[in-house]
Amino acid sequence: MLAELLLACPLLLAQAPAAPSSAPPTDDELRAALADAVDLLEPMARRNAANALAARKDVPLERWLELARAFGRFEPQKGGFRKEHATLRVLDADEETDLHLYVPASYDPAKSAPLMLAFHGTGGSGDQAVPFWKEAADALGMLVLGPSEAGKNEGYAFSARERAAALAALRWMRRRFDVDEDRVFATGISRGGHLAWDLALRLPDRWAAIAPMIGSPRFNLTNGQNNLRFLENVVALPIRDLQGSKDDPGVLTNLHEAFAKLAAWKASDAQLIEFQDRGHDFDFAAVDWKAWLGAARRAPVPKRVVRMACETGEARSAWVQVTGLAKDVVLDLQPTVSVSAWKAMDEKAKRAFLQREIDKHTARIEVSMTAPGSFAAKGTLVTSFRLLLTREMFDPAKPVVVTWNGRKVEKRARPDAKVLLQEFVERFDRSFLPVAVVDVP
Repeated sequence: MLAELLLACPLLLAQAPAAPSSAPPTDDELRAALADAVDLLEPMARRNAANALAARKDVPLERWLELARAFGRFEPQKGGFRKEHATLRVLDADEETDLHLYVPASYDPAKSAPLMLAFHGTGGSGDQAVPFWKEAADALGMLVLGPSEAGKNEGYAFSARERAAALAALRWMRRRFDVDEDRVFATGISRGGHLAWDLALRLPDRWAAIAPMIGSPRFNLTNGQNNLRFLENVVALPIRDLQGSKDDPGVLTNLHEAFAKLAAWKASDAQLIEFQDRGHDFDFAAVDWKAWLGAARRAPVPKRVVRMACETGEARSAWVQVTGLAKDVVLDLQPTVSVSAWKAMDEKAKRAFLQREIDKHTARIEVSMTAPGSFAAKGTLVTSFRLLLTREMFDPAKPVVVTWNGRKVEKRARPDAKVLLQEFVERFDRSFLPVAVVDVP
């Protein structure tokens, strides 16, 4: 009966209300959804949230890019020194710690500010590391963050937990203050100097410069604690290391070797500043911090990337990520040598022998972008790697060409919101926004 009535009265069809349609999402709604994804505690939860956002048919990639570039809503902050108590997610556990801050009076939440991440010495706390930087902070408009060690605080243990705690504190700070991701610096005293070195050697793309003090890289075969094997990762990183010449001989040996190698690799801005009359001490005024830090800026998309690695979990630098390692790569290496040969070596020869053996079991990759969509890569002990590409790094209409150890590989790179959002929920890096990946081979 109803069908007959509608056929007889076409006017009723025209006057019938349209089916309800969902309104397009507003920028505020999408910003909130992206912020919620970034703030999830677990990496897998963040990844799942990123995938769900990327699957939305009502939000094109270009809109996600715009939202990522403008990410962050920040509140005005009172200037001066203060302490915050925070619960940080460190690996798979919560840690209660104190975070000591200095906020310059010039801080404007609408403008990105540089940040100094300052690590204290053994048995100390963040409030001991922060005051050194007040003058430079006021001159540069720089934020300063000094996390207090929540663990045993008995010296740097060279652990994944300590590195994760430092990154958790950095994440906390970046979600509350408008931090310029291209001007994040790391420093530290003694234990903190060791930590600053270790973070830079393992995560070289996070920092604009480092300033370790009476701390060094480590040469220790126990539990894979030789991070000197990663030294080439920081060739392009500005470094100022302040060190007393009468300090621990092992620290001095490691530093002298590190800076000799950096000089041989033509590092442009790496300096070891020694004080001949000091032991475990330094003269903070030996550097014009305002000038040096003011000139330091991370290149989010460098033309050339070198990465040394022995674990795929720590094998990323900028837009290059090692995804596969040869079986000869060994983290906790114990070289073998005959007793007679070992006894015939002096200490210098023994060290050189051990380092050569370690280098044989450390992966290295070097990738250069020769033109948009064209890359040259070479390396040893790397079986596969990934390129994370921004819009400017390739042409979607053409294949990406990678010459890998002399062999040409061609792959299509397709812009995908999932690539962008999976990267963004982890790093929320507004300067580096990849939209495609190329896996080689």
